[in-house]
Amino acid sequence: MCGIAALLKSKALACPASVVDRMRDEVAYRGPDDKGSVFLTSGGSGWAEVPPSGSGWQVGLGHRRLSILDLSSAGHQPMLYEGKFWIVYNGEIYNYLELRNELERLGHHFRSSSDTEVILAAYAEWGPACFSRFRGMWGLVIVDCYRNEAIICRDRLGIKPLYFWEGSGVVAIGSELKQFIAVPGFKARLDCTAAAEYIQTGYEDPKRTFFKDVQPVQAGCWLRISLKTLKLLEAESYWHPEQVQVSVTDGEEAGRLFARKLQECVKIHLRSDVPVGCALSGGLDSSSITLLADAQRNNEGNALHTFTATFPGHRSDEREYVDAVLRNIHASPHFVTPTPEGFLEDFDRFQWIQDEPVGGFSQYAGYSVARLTRQAGVPVSLNGQGCDEILSGYWQTYFLHLRDLWREGRVLELTSHFVGALLGGGNPILVTQIPVMARRYRARTKPPLQVRFPHMAVKKGGEVLKNVLALSPLSRRVHEIRRMFLPQLLKWDDRNFMAFSVESRYPFLDHELIELCLSFDPRVLYHRGWVKYPLRTGLRDTLPPAIVNRRSKFGFETPEGQWLTGFLRPKLEEWLKSTRPVWEYVERRDVQRLMDETWRLQGRREEHCKDLFRIFAFDRWLDIFSVQA
Repeated sequence: MCGIAALLKSKALACPASVVDRMRDEVAYRGPDDKGSVFLTSGGSGWAEVPPSGSGWQVGLGHRRLSILDLSSAGHQPMLYEGKFWIVYNGEIYNYLELRNELERLGHHFRSSSDTEVILAAYAEWGPACFSRFRGMWGLVIVDCYRNEAIICRDRLGIKPLYFWEGSGVVAIGSELKQFIAVPGFKARLDCTAAAEYIQTGYEDPKRTFFKDVQPVQAGCWLRISLKTLKLLEAESYWHPEQVQVSVTDGEEAGRLFARKLQECVKIHLRSDVPVGCALSGGLDSSSITLLADAQRNNEGNALHTFTATFPGHRSDEREYVDAVLRNIHASPHFVTPTPEGFLEDFDRFQWIQDEPVGGFSQYAGYSVARLTRQAGVPVSLNGQGCDEILSGYWQTYFLHLRDLWREGRVLELTSHFVGALLGGGNPILVTQIPVMARRYRARTKPPLQVRFPHMAVKKGGEVLKNVLALSPLSRRVHEIRRMFLPQLLKWDDRNFMAFSVESRYPFLDHELIELCLSFDPRVLYHRGWVKYPLRTGLRDTLPPAIVNRRSKFGFETPEGQWLTGFLRPKLEEWLKSTRPVWEYVERRDVQRLMDETWRLQGRREEHCKDLFRIFAFDRWLDIFSVQA
């Protein structure tokens, strides 16, 4: 896991090499173990490395390294292969050992045991077709000196960030948005559409950023750029999950297949030359990953480090479920209790680290867990993120499935879900979720306040929902994985953990496991009020009864209502009265009304809390990054 920077420019453009180094070092926390840069120019005999003292270079590559595989200097980047392929790369290729063996049989030789060199050899052998062979997460730039091209690629889910900006005679590429501030000609201008959608709905379009003209490389895509003209030659998607056909219709079979593949995913995600721990919330997903990781490591003898945020006395505290897991493994547990005082103290760095306005206090809890992980000396953490998406485990997704049954005239099957939920062995929370889902639907279709941004084209919450409701069941599942909440969650997670030089890994987001889940008939995903049924059935002999039979389902929640109406209330009231950049875009009286309603309900309505938080975070972000519309 690392931070990368690349600058492609015309030879005539005067630009000091220090720009690349500043881009690289702006994210030094992503790679504290090593750093490097290289500068290239073309001539009569092809591309050659040149000293950084001149300005005639055309390609500059910078890299900050967090050493995970092959801790020696042989893993240093930028890395050169066969004298014609340079790379800067951030991520992990979990099947690098299998790929290395295949490439050795094809005649390739390796001088390191890193996955970086495997990527280069794979590209040399197969070209961009190599990306479809990788299992892992990555954001990379390969400079192909033979073809005079740069290849830019991002993993299938966009787990690892990668952005680019095109200026006059220059293309800049980086792992984080803040890196572009170092590039001559770049100005931090607001993408008004992104800002308006965020404030009104909380939704972030993964195809855009809050910085105008800075684009994310799309997940599951690679780009080809000419080093001579700096023009985009080709853009291609190499992953097509929408083509998966439903083939598994039996619930027990789905459970067996899911458990077998998940065990394999956890096994390869444990490949590391440094200690690996687990983020353990006490929910079904993180508990499953932790128990499987412990089982895979049984013969090592040393305890598995786990990391948990607790909130004693609050309904979101899951300590009892965490303890149920810990009683079944050989663990060294670590706990942290985030507080509103700590949040206020950390907020400016936390917001700066995130690059874009954050969505809520849950992200700060994740930041606290990441800091705890690094304090324990554990550079890699397995994470349960993604299971809700691949198994359609959100309540709203369950209700969309029930709507599909109604539309298809399968009334008896529809009724069996509700009746079964109320009988013994069912999960009656399905029924109690009906008014909750209705309230959330109303909240998302009616924005809490009006905004005034120039040049915005905003999709209102109702339009976003309408588009999702119009999709077929399979298309909706792919959309949920690739477009809805997951890109946001992964972005927040990446920034939180990399802020403390920790690599976060996601076994549930292995593409082979995702494709398996998409082959499941939607009917096997739900049973009598229970969500993620293949996980429950597949691991019922592994999970403690308290976890597998747990009825309640929380996100990564915090006592946000208590924080807002308690310690943070006078701070927010003072903020409302002050002169702030956000009032240029939002009516102060609308925020006053929202604040009054939050105080009246004592923070019990989560929609109000999140709406208020987003406006506060957006305002601070405008200040920190000096962004102008």
